[in-house]
Amino acid sequence: MNKKGFTLIELLVVIAIIAILASILFEPLLRARDMARRAVCQNNLKQIYLGLAMYADDNDGWGIPYLHWGGPQTISHYGNWIDNYFSKNPGLFRCPSTDWKAYKGSAWNYRPGVRSYGAPGRQYCSYWILFGTSNWSPPTASAYFYGWCMYYNSTQTSVTKAPCPNMKFCGKIIKDPTSGSVQYILPASEQICVCDCYSKSGYWYGYGLSGGVRNNHLEFDGENVVYMDGHLEWKTRDQLKYYFHYYYDNIYW
Repeated sequence: MNKKGFTLIELLVVIAIIAILASILFEPLLRARDMARRAVCQNNLKQIYLGLAMYADDNDGWGIPYLHWGGPQTISHYGNWIDNYFSKNPGLFRCPSTDWKAYKGSAWNYRPGVRSYGAPGRQYCSYWILFGTSNWSPPTASAYFYGWCMYYNSTQTSVTKAPCPNMKFCGKIIKDPTSGSVQYILPASEQICVCDCYSKSGYWYGYGLSGGVRNNHLEFDGENVVYMDGHLEWKTRDQLKYYFHYYYDNIYW
């Protein structure tokens, strides 16, 4: 009996067909995956916003006074208050599109989602949090009242823009009682509250990181942004018109 099987040419044809089909399907599959990640990220940001809003409601409109002076993707905290306002699941603060390859060596201890308690206690994020003030004390440098001195290099109009320390300040010009500087808080529908760690440079930098982390949502080149009034928007690179300058780079929205 003659044994039947594939000839080499037939095998090569099958491999070629598989390669063509894979190339056709690969990009749509990647986009579908990234769309799902973007949806999870949006849910995370909305939950973080609700936690920030609850904290403000209990504290006369003030945001959290624990934004780390070295980078607004880190919350400094003491005790368990963070569990009460946010979630006992620290993964809430991690975008599913985070580039884990960037966290090598000692940087692994600062990866988004890690939460430590005690003194110091910290929550590391892959989100910028811009509603609150700094834990730095005493305020020896200008603009610490607003969280950190990232605000003097923000986009300019007639007065320097600033992140929002108190919900009641939205749409108003505020004078820093420490430095005497005058800064403008955008209206709630335009004022950033929390967003993806994203930079037009292609890499974002945060506390404890020895190198840059590639932008989240690479497939779409943009970021999720939640504003002070609670609405969420997806913004592409070309739609980002404002920025704050902080220790490492600019925060765009």
